[in-house]
Order: sequence, then C-alpha cells, then structure tokens
Amino acid sequence: MVIAGESLEKWEHYSEMSLSAGCAAFFISFGYFMYLVLTADYSYTYVSDYVNNDMDFLMRVSAIWSGQAGSFFFWGFLATLAYLSFRLMFRDYAHEPVFWRSFVLLTLQVAVLAALTILNDPFQINVFPTTDGVGLNPLLMNMWNVIHPPIIFIGYTLCLIPMVIAITRISILENGRVPNFEGKERLDRFFEFMVSLAWFVLSSGIIVGAYWAYITLGWGGFWAWDPVETASLIPWLFLTLYYHGKPLHSKSAYLANYIISMPYICALFATYLTRSNIVSSVHSFQTEGTLETLLKLFIPEDNFLMSVILRFIPDEKMLVLFAVILMTFLSVHVLGLKNREIFRLPILPKREDFQASKSRTTALKISFITFFLGTYVLILGLIIPVLYDIIGYIITINSEGFGSTINVTPLYYNVVLALFGGVMLLTQFFCTFFPRLELVKKFSLLVCGIIAGLVFAVSGLFYHNGFLEMVIGEGNPIIVLFSTFWTANDYVNFFIPLLLFGIGGLIAEFIRVALKEEKNIIRKTSQIMLHLSFLVILLGALLSTNMTVSNEIFVQDGGEYQIPGTSLTITVLDLDKRYPQSSLHVVEYDTSFMLSANSRVIGFGNSRLAFDKINRMDHKVTIINDFLSNIYVVTTGVFENSLSENFEGTVLQIKIIPYINILWVGCLFLHFAIFPLTIGRLILLKETLPFREKELEEVKTIVVSSR
Repeated sequence: MVIAGESLEKWEHYSEMSLSAGCAAFFISFGYFMYLVLTADYSYTYVSDYVNNDMDFLMRVSAIWSGQAGSFFFWGFLATLAYLSFRLMFRDYAHEPVFWRSFVLLTLQVAVLAALTILNDPFQINVFPTTDGVGLNPLLMNMWNVIHPPIIFIGYTLCLIPMVIAITRISILENGRVPNFEGKERLDRFFEFMVSLAWFVLSSGIIVGAYWAYITLGWGGFWAWDPVETASLIPWLFLTLYYHGKPLHSKSAYLANYIISMPYICALFATYLTRSNIVSSVHSFQTEGTLETLLKLFIPEDNFLMSVILRFIPDEKMLVLFAVILMTFLSVHVLGLKNREIFRLPILPKREDFQASKSRTTALKISFITFFLGTYVLILGLIIPVLYDIIGYIITINSEGFGSTINVTPLYYNVVLALFGGVMLLTQFFCTFFPRLELVKKFSLLVCGIIAGLVFAVSGLFYHNGFLEMVIGEGNPIIVLFSTFWTANDYVNFFIPLLLFGIGGLIAEFIRVALKEEKNIIRKTSQIMLHLSFLVILLGALLSTNMTVSNEIFVQDGGEYQIPGTSLTITVLDLDKRYPQSSLHVVEYDTSFMLSANSRVIGFGNSRLAFDKINRMDHKVTIINDFLSNIYVVTTGVFENSLSENFEGTVLQIKIIPYINILWVGCLFLHFAIFPLTIGRLILLKETLPFREKELEEVKTIVVSSR
C-alpha cells in the first residue's frame, strides 16, 4: 500500500492497516520460531541443527541467531520493529515527500530481509525424526554468543533508518541544501539520535566481539583482520567519519547524507560476505551452491561466464541480497550525479586554506580525505581475491582463470593502517591535539614528535641487534626503561612517541576544559575523550601486537619447562583425561600448571582441550595477569599412547602479551565519550515529540495569559 502511495484514495489509512497486519504476522511468526527453538522441537530442521538436549535456556536463546535462517529472521524482526516505530512517530507527516519516500525505502529493505528469511526457510520440516539435535559448535557455547551477535544486529538495524532518511534527503536537495518541510526539525533530531545510538551500539558490539575472541575462542588475539571482522568494522568507520568531518559536511548536505548512507550498505555487504562465503573466513556460513543448477539451463557448465557469476553469487539465496546492495549503493551515487552535488564537495583544500589562520581547517580536510580513502582501501582489500579471479576468467576466457588464487593477509591491512593512520595522526597535531596553541608552536611540537620518533625507532633498531648494549653497557637504566616499550617493529616504534605526544596534549586540554570551560563543557570533554580513546586504543594495539612473544611447547606430567625468550617457567601439575557424563563434551583433556618467574609464583591455571560427539574442538583458555602483561595459555594438541590410550602429553601455546590492558582501557574511554553524545541527542529529540510540544504550548499559554 505504501508503495502504491497517493495513487490510491485514503492510501495512508490502508497503508497503516497493511503495516499493522504485516508487522503482526512477522512478530507472531518470529515468536513461534523462538518457541520452537526454546522448547527443542526437533521436528524442524533448524532446531535439530542448532539445538540439543544438553543446552540450557540461554544457549537455546543464542541458537535463535546462530544459524543463517535464524539470523535473517532475527534481523528482520528488529528491522520490522524499527520500521513500525518510525512510522508511528512520523505518521502525522506522511503527506510530506521525504517521509513518504522514507516509508517506501524502509518497506523495501524490510521486505528484503523477509524474503531472505523465507528463502532460508526456518520452518523447514525435518524429514528424519530425532530425539536429540546436533547443537551449536562448542566455540559458541558460552555467554558471549548470547551477547555479541544481538548487539551487532541491533547496531545494523539502527543504521537502517539513518540510511533511508539520508537517501530521501539527497533526493530532494535544492542548491545543495535540504529544503524546509513539515516535521523537519523532529526528523533531523531523530536522525542525529539514531546515528549516535548506532555508533554507540556498534562500538560496543565490536569491542565485545574482540574481547570474546581474545579470552574465549583460543585464537590468541583480539583482532585478526578476518574478512568478516574487517567488513563489520567498515560501518563503524563510516559512522566515525561522519562525526570526524562534521565541520566539513555541515557545508554540504550531500556529503553528510552520503557518508551516513554507507554504514547500512556496508552492513549488508558484511552480511553478504558472511553468508555467500565468497571469501574465506572463520565466520562464514557454508553455501550449497544451488544457483549453478539453474544457470546450467542457460550457460554451458565450463563457460567462463558461469565462473564469473558463481564467483560473485554462489547461491540463488544471495542473489536478492547482492541486487539490493548494488542498487542501494548506486542510487546514492546516481542521485548525487543527478543533482551535480558530487562535484561540489567541500573537502579538497583550496589555495586560501594554506594560511596560518586556517591551518586547523586544512588539517581537518586532509585528515578527512585520508580517513575516507583509507576506509575504501580497506573495502578493496576484502574484494581483491574476488576481483583477481574475475579478471582471470575474463582474460583467459575459460573457467579455470589464472589457475591460482590469492589471499589478502593481515600485512595488507596493517600497511593501510600505518600509511593512512600515520597521515591522520600527523594532521591531528594541527586540529585536535593542541587546539589553543599558535601554528608555530604546533609545528614545533610536531617536529619534536617526529625527531623523538626517529630517535626511538633507531635506538630500538640498535637495541635489537645488540649494538646499543655494547656502547652504553648491559643493564644501563636507559636500556632497562626503554626496552619495555621498544616493539619488534621499527616502523611502529616511530609512531609511539607521536601517540604519546598526542595523548599528553589531549590530557592537558581535558584538564584545562574541565577547570575553566563554562559553556559546552559536556560536548567538549566528550570530543576530547573520544580522540583520547582512539589514541589509547591504537597505542595498546600497536604495543601488544608487536611485543607479543609466542611459543608452542610439548609438556608432560610433572615436568618443568623454561619458556624460550622469557624468564618464565611453567610447571605441569597434572594431566587429566575425562569422559564427562553431563556435558556437551565427549572427552576432555585438562592440563593444570603453575607459572613462575625467578622463583616468584605468578599464578595457577588449567587449560582444556575438549571434543564433542561429532569431533568438534573446544578450548578453555587461561589468561593470567602479571603486572602490565597477560600470559595466555591454550592447549592446541594432545598426545596419547596408541596402545594404552593414556594421556601422556600436551602441546601448549603460551603467549606473553604486554600492554593489552591499555587497549581495553581505551575501549572504556570510547564508551564514556559516545554515551554523553547519545544522551544529549535523546534530550534534544524529546523536546520535539508530540507530548513535549503540547507541554510547551501550555506553558506559552500560561505565560501569555499571565501578562
């Protein structure tokens, strides 16, 4: 009804009736789906695939979104709820083009999620009746699976409405500006609130996911640049770019709306990567590749065109999602070209910008462009393997292509981060770190930071090859002090003094604002805290990643082993093989140990490697805190006597990860920075709501009558 629009008489009335009926049907069906999962009704394939009798209530709740059909169903439920809320909030303005178009776009996006849910058929009947199911992968059998995925899906859903509003705004631009219309103030404030809330929720989701990977999954790190991890970061980067460039895109409505339309498009893109399995990822769902059967009716099986299509779209279920991503992405650019707004972006530095009085604006433009380009280079890294194969198919004109594949390693992303992040870090000296200093003093501080970085990097190089100890003596206090900060990467060592300079400048500005600022203190302290959190996160990530010492050692019961490259000793206290009766595991291998350094006991731990009934692996990770370092222990393999099946030894991966807690402190600062922003946007929104407007009118009436 909403798509038919004003061609129908009383379309608004019929549209609301259809909306109510459609939402009710979706909510009822999702409620029934939840009931089937929670009651373990194995007559349905989804339930038998992701639930078993040993799972408790919370684990069954997590099974709702752990499968492909369930995740689309859950996302569709959230999107429908958001759509309903948006329609009810702005129902009085449905006659305005911007709202009517928003309703149409929302309808289409929700319909896509509903279609994907139907295609994956969460209510498929199980043709092989069973009394017990397969259950979740053991790696997902913990509380983090209850927390992390819903946060990410909620964050994606919160990006939906800002995207829709942004596209409709672009469609009505006049001379680069959004014209006035009834309900504009409320829509603008609602838009800002939703953007800040999406930013906050996605930040929480990514941080929780990183922490889960670090302490639970046994991957030994908080971030591995896995394609799906990277794809989930892209929406957050665009949201951050929106706030970073506010002084610039306040002069260009198209630029602001373009940026904020990208998070949800990229969220769909991240979902496509996960579900289509076109790139290799530990997060990917397996596809059945049923589109090939259909294509064989029109294209020869060994034709290169078949390979091109299947490389992009391996499953017909993904065809809908691929088409929606492509059309939504193109619509933003086509509208910009149509209005010629794409040629009037105020981001390129002009001749007059290179003046002392405008150094802050120039630095902001350079950092904005760098941030923007860096984000797209990260996206390029995700699709390079696909593009390589496609080019191979086209050039060779056969289905074999180049006969090889390529993978984008973490090195690519680290180089991108170093290049683009380095430029942004340097520009921040002029627009963020020391905002009240004169240009000459800012430039002097930057030069000092660069010199300090070079000295620190070169000193680290001499330290690692032993030359520094030969010159100033082993055990020198300077070496002892700086050796705790020299990483194994000389390029990283260059940036550490710059980061410390920036952190120092932001702390000084934070203290000055807190003590002397009278106006806008919350906004300014939030901005400072936000930039401070980014630097602290980056500092913790660089130090911990590049100073990690990792070893794999084979240990046996009662043995005492020196960990190479460290002063640590691990003593194995007990090896235990068990066959638990009331557990998801069939067999468990426990290694109890004690860690010590120079006769000082650091801590005790237990590392477990277990297998379930279909031989899926599960790790129990032990993390022991030692001052500024985490000692991370996980079992990667076991040794049994082939004759007696006795548990005789285990392979332990032991990582010493320094300064990782700096990163988590930075994540905490990030929440402290975004939360006040979100609350402030909510307060502004409440002032435009109907009940608030009524209260204000009553107050005005009382004031007038009293006069």
